[in-house]
Amino acid sequence: MTQPDPSDTTLGALLKARGFAASAPAAPPAAPGLTGKIVVRRERKGRGGKTVTLVSGVSLPPPALDALARDLRKALGTGATVEGPDIVVAGDQTDRLRIWLLAHGATKVVMGN
Repeated sequence: MTQPDPSDTTLGALLKARGFAASAPAAPPAAPGLTGKIVVRRERKGRGGKTVTLVSGVSLPPPALDALARDLRKALGTGATVEGPDIVVAGDQTDRLRIWLLAHGATKVVMGN
């Protein structure tokens, strides 16, 4: 075992000299508003036969919800808008939305019908 550099007084170097091993890095913190249960479901009823994907359970104020819809439009290359507390994404995007939400800090994504 090599001797630690005596001039290195960082906490990591001191702990390593005492025999403590470094642990795996912590998971990134969840983005605000994406911490609760988010439901992603497909719907056609009342939309003229067109399929849309609804994202429910995002606890963000309306301006931040609009920004999230804008980010979804850019990331998925499809239309997205806000209707009340839900985000409506054009087309059947359930799998792509689940992956995107989990990659951006959502803690629990539940697939609806």
